[in-house]
This record gives sequence, structure tokens and C-alpha cells, in this order.
Amino acid sequence: MKKEVTLATLSIIFSGTAHSTQNERPDIIVIIADDMGYSDITPFGGEIPTPNLQAMAENGVRMSQYYTSPMSAPARAMLLTGNTSQQAGIGGMWWYENTIGKEGYELRLTDRVTTMAERFKDAGYNTLMAGKWHLGFTPGSTPKDRGFRHSFALMGGGASHFDDAVPLGTVEIFHTYYTRDNQRISLPSSFYSSEAYASQINRWISETPREQPIFAWLAFTAPHDPLQAPDEWISRFKSQYEQGYANVYRQRIARLKKLGFLRDDIPLPGLELDKEWQAMTPEQQKYTAKVMQVYAAMIANMDAQIGTVIETLKKTGRDKNTILVFLSDNGVNPAEGFHYESEPDFWKQFDNRYENIGRKNSFISYGPHWADVSNAPYGRYHKTTSGQGGINTSFMISGPGIIHHGAIDNATMAAYDVAPTLYEFAGIDASKSLSERPTLPMIGVSFKRYLTGESLHAPRTQYGVELHNQAAWIDGEWKLRRLVTVFPQAGNAPWELFNLQRDPLETHNLAEDYADKVKILSSAYEAFAKQTMVLYAKGKLIDYVGIDSKTGRYLAVDPQTLQPVPAPLAIPLDTKSDQ
Repeated sequence: MKKEVTLATLSIIFSGTAHSTQNERPDIIVIIADDMGYSDITPFGGEIPTPNLQAMAENGVRMSQYYTSPMSAPARAMLLTGNTSQQAGIGGMWWYENTIGKEGYELRLTDRVTTMAERFKDAGYNTLMAGKWHLGFTPGSTPKDRGFRHSFALMGGGASHFDDAVPLGTVEIFHTYYTRDNQRISLPSSFYSSEAYASQINRWISETPREQPIFAWLAFTAPHDPLQAPDEWISRFKSQYEQGYANVYRQRIARLKKLGFLRDDIPLPGLELDKEWQAMTPEQQKYTAKVMQVYAAMIANMDAQIGTVIETLKKTGRDKNTILVFLSDNGVNPAEGFHYESEPDFWKQFDNRYENIGRKNSFISYGPHWADVSNAPYGRYHKTTSGQGGINTSFMISGPGIIHHGAIDNATMAAYDVAPTLYEFAGIDASKSLSERPTLPMIGVSFKRYLTGESLHAPRTQYGVELHNQAAWIDGEWKLRRLVTVFPQAGNAPWELFNLQRDPLETHNLAEDYADKVKILSSAYEAFAKQTMVLYAKGKLIDYVGIDSKTGRYLAVDPQTLQPVPAPLAIPLDTKSDQ
């Protein structure tokens, strides 16, 4: 991908003014979208109106090569700790037979790592969290336990966006509930997720004494399925997507080129979006278009809520000294239909007729073809994969000291770099021990000096990630990738090799042509995997469904039969939580 403006090319004279605003500790707000595509928002070439995110982009930096995990909980663990997901305890979204309960695969935040909330709280910050947690619900892993003074949390991975908070499926019920400051709560009838999360953050910011800095974690569940939005927002996109998949995709590609994300000579993935659209009846096209209409409404509404937070910062006099971070946790979700493991009767409660799409008692996902559009330019590779469309997501940062002018920078940056970067902006010593037990050092590196112009060289050229045997290793212009397709058995696949400079959309596998390069890069990946507690998964998929409250032992099921599976390891019951 091409830089529009590169930080390293901007004048270093900006670094002088960068420091002039650092006399007081900055407020910090991290904003996360859930399963959002690379080009869904206007700063990254999307047609969905997102004026608040556009303003943030124009006042900050877009990192076009920001890398994360292919799925939600591991990505959030990396982001919050500065470590890999395995080091943090969330080495998978589920287990396989040989990973069940193993170190690195506890499926909750462990005390091997320190969170941003813990460090910012120790530094005197008011630490606030609203939205999706998904990092553990057992004692020792709740928002309160991990440093948030105040939290309004959906404890699990997703739910209906309205007050019924229907879980994603029957195996999700155990952790689909909301807490406020660690106490379970019910939701008001007026509840809509994005609006409620932002409103709560706004209230806590307004109540915080002006002299006390804020660290806020605003984790939207939009646009994660089920796709739902208030009627008035859905109506704003009436008929917009009836032009079909391919037309919207081509428009996004054109805008990405105009913005400087893509060169004209970049080969595009061989998608057949025109063919897929034409294969449907007019009624099916109309239905499918409305599904995307709801998806767009969710993103536009989320942007409006971000706008309310920015307005609160202005009203409280914090806007001139706030670092804003915005990102998507992983690539877009290509699933369609009732794809979550459940007993068949569970799905009978939903009304998915055309006129009811996006409302409280509907449950829809938008499928692989709209996902190709959302993930333009990547297409084809999405959430769960180590393709660029699964791990390369939108990322923006703005605030005091950061060089502005709407730069688009293509330096390699990792989710686990965010924590050390924010620590350095806040003047926090990340080597300080906050625990009686020793914790792992972060593997992330600070981008502060690069973002402020103090350094002309990005601090990272390599990136590694693994999830369920999906793996990637990036070294400069080269990317090694392993795509695993076998499911529900743990799978394997040969390494593929791509040159991201010439072929950033991964259209041409060079592994046979550059066998020596594959050998060198795979050895580097193996060293990374060993250092970061990666286990190579083997056997059948096993779903984690909770903890026995009496024994503390894991509970698990076979996802195909929904029958219990023995889970011999237990979570220690000597905890610090009151939940």
C-alpha cells in the first residue's frame, strides 16, 4: 500500500511544538469498533458518513499497516496489555484437545500481564470502561479486577444491541450479561448499545475532577452481528445498496486509490461480485441490500456517539490535551445465517422478514459478499484468517504532540504497540512492578517518538501473530502466512509467501519461487512462537462454556453434539474479585 504522507518525510521542526503541550498528563481514550471492515469509514475510503472519524483523521495519523489478531478477544488482550494474546491468557477463542486449559490458553486475562487500566490507575488516572469486555468473567479477570474504577460491561463476546441482550447462541448464554462496576444489571427499555456506551462514558468524564486525567476504554459492539439499529438510522440508507456488491466495491477501490492507500498497478483479488449479485432474484437483492443498509446504519450511529464524546471533552476543557485512538479489533465477519452453535429451537424466536430486518427481535449477519465490500481492498480474506483482511485493520491516533495534517503512514504497527506508546505519552514507567508476582515484559514497542517526529524511523519492521494455527509473520515487505481451513478439527496448511510492496492484496503466492526466504522467515516465526507461548493446536475443537461455581473447574462442550467434554483443569479460587 502506498503512503499519502509519511511521518518520516514531515519536518522534524514539529517536534518542538509537540512537547509544548505535554506539561500536563494527557487524557487518553481508546475507541474500538467490533468486526468492522477496513474501508467502512470515510477516512479509509468508505461511503458510510462518519464525519467525526473523518475529523479525527484530518487532525491525526492513519496507520495503513496496523496489525492485530484475527478475532476479538485475542485482539483486545494484545491491545490492553502490550503482550501477545497467549502471554495474556487468551491464546484462542476456543480450545482444541491439546490446548484445553493450558498455560496461555486460560481464555481469560491472567496475572502474567499488566493492563493499561492497572498502570493508568496506579498513575492517578480515572480509569473508565464501557462496552464489550470479552476478556474473562471469572474472579481476577473482570474490569474491576484489571484496573477499571468504573465499568459498564457486556461481559461476553456479543448480544442483541437492544435491551433484550439476546446472546449470540445457546453456548454463549453463560457470559452474556451486563455489569456496572462488577454488579449485574438489567437494561432500560430505551437501550441501544452504541448510544448507551457513549452516554455512560460521557457521564463519567463529566463527573471526573478536571485536575484528574482520564483513561477511557470505549468498546462498541457495533457493527458485530446481529445487525441492528434504530429505525431512524436505518432509514437514512434507504435504497443505497440496491446498486449491488460490485458497484459499491469498485467505488471504494477508486476512493482508496485517490486517497493514496492503493497504487494503480496493484493487482486486485479475483472477486465475482457482479455474478453473485446477478444470481439473485430481485426480491433477494432487495433483502440483501437492506441487510447492508442496517450495517451502514450501525457504523454511522457509532460515529455519532463518538461525536458526543468529543463534545463532552470540549465542554469539560479536555479536548486540547486528549489522545484519541480509534481502531477495529479484527477484520470483518463474513458469516451469514444462524452460524453460532445452538440448539435449533433457539433460532425460532427471531423475525427476519424484510420489514423487520435490523429491529429488536431480528438476527441477521451480512454474509461473505458484503464482507468483501467492507474489507475492500482485500476481499476474500476476513475475520478468523491470517490474510491481510483478517489482521490488517483501520487505525487512527490524534492528540497533543502527534504530527497532524491528515497523514497516512504505512509503517508496520502492532496491536501490542499501543500500550507502550500511550504509556510514554503519559510519562508512565512500564517497567514498574504493580504485582507481588513477576509479570512478563511487553513485547510491544512505543511509537511515541515516531508519531511526534522526534524519530524518523519507525520502531517496528516485524510482526507475528497466531490463532488456532492461523499464523502470520511480517518482515518489511515480506509476509509469511498460514491459512488453515479445516474445521472443526485443528488444521494445518503450508506456508505461503507474499511481497506486500508489490502485491499487498495477496494475489500471488511466491513460496515456490523463494524457498530460501520461506525457510528464513519461518524460522523467525518459530522463534517468536516459542517466546510467546504459542501451542500448535491438535485434535477436535472444544467450546469453553463457563466455570463450575462450586469447584472452579472449566466447563466445555463438543460444539457438534453440544455434549459436555471433560475439562480437568481448574481456575484458582483464591481471588480478589467480589463478583
